[in-house]
Amino acid sequence: MTAKEYLEKAYRLNQVIDIKLEEVSALRSLATRVTTAFGEDKIKTSKKKSPMEDVLVRLMDLENEVNIDIDRLISFKKEIIKTINQVDDYNLKLVLVMRYINHKSWEDIADDLLYDVRTIYRFHKQGLKEIEEILKLSVNITKCQ
Repeated sequence: MTAKEYLEKAYRLNQVIDIKLEEVSALRSLATRVTTAFGEDKIKTSKKKSPMEDVLVRLMDLENEVNIDIDRLISFKKEIIKTINQVDDYNLKLVLVMRYINHKSWEDIADDLLYDVRTIYRFHKQGLKEIEEILKLSVNITKCQ
């Protein structure tokens, strides 16, 4: 895995969470629209779940999934920040954190750090090289243990 792929994993997980949150919202909306039919009491031979019960069960399961994913995202972001903090140059650190943790655009990073975008690209490239080395070291250390 390249340094960029490693750093982008948090963004991808964040996207998965956003998609699931949209689905949670849709299920909540559906749950408020589901109505119960009042009328003749019929004797049923089998217990069938009501549509409302199905929606609520799906909603609770999905909310649990989202909570698990959020916990994973927080843990992974902590791991990424710990890795980025091993970079010595503060400009490189800032660019990496702003890009991969805060998901800022290149232009926003340049504006915030008062550099032109080409300099930010250069910092980014150098930062990725350093992260690549850090990841290689951690893999080698893990293999030796």
